[in-house]
Amino acid sequence: MIQLSFLDYLAIEGRSFLHRFSPKAKIVGMGMVLIGIVTLRSFPGLLLLYGIMIALFFLARLPLKIFSLTFYPLIFAILFVSLSGFQIHFMVIVFLKVLSGSTGVVLLLSTTPYPLIFRTLDRFLPSLFVTALFLTYRSIFILIKILEETQYALYLRGGFQWGHPWRSLVNISHAFGHLIIKGIDASEKMYESMLLRGFKNRIHYRGE
Repeated sequence: MIQLSFLDYLAIEGRSFLHRFSPKAKIVGMGMVLIGIVTLRSFPGLLLLYGIMIALFFLARLPLKIFSLTFYPLIFAILFVSLSGFQIHFMVIVFLKVLSGSTGVVLLLSTTPYPLIFRTLDRFLPSLFVTALFLTYRSIFILIKILEETQYALYLRGGFQWGHPWRSLVNISHAFGHLIIKGIDASEKMYESMLLRGFKNRIHYRGE
């Protein structure tokens, strides 16, 4: 599993041109990517956007193993597209949007120390909103760990078998329920531990 500390290490020790950009410029760039994700509806436009994200990933000289982080949001995208009847064109559009956004976020987090990101956001956004983003950021890695444990448990129980679709569907539904319950429990424990350490619903940065 990709550890949170490894992303922090890449953000601090990296020496690419993207690492040298100011946090404000990279956050603005990420905002433009999000605008593109929302407004673009054509396959060529989204493919170009995703291609730019991949090119920036390699230009930033980041290790390939963290690229796997960009695929985790596809799990939720698959649940979403299942409601559309698995229309191929709609699926491709949704997947490209998700991959473009997740790759942009991974780029931002692996080239910019996270205290600088949230300190910059705190200058323009309400503190409560920035705190929520910070907690979400920390929770993502908790969910990834729980997901990997759930995948292992699902494998031990037979996993997905094409020859037994009903049994596979039952296993997957149990695993998804387990993932949600464990995720909620882990997030509550994280919040309680922060309260015990004096957290007052606001992040204080060095120099404040």
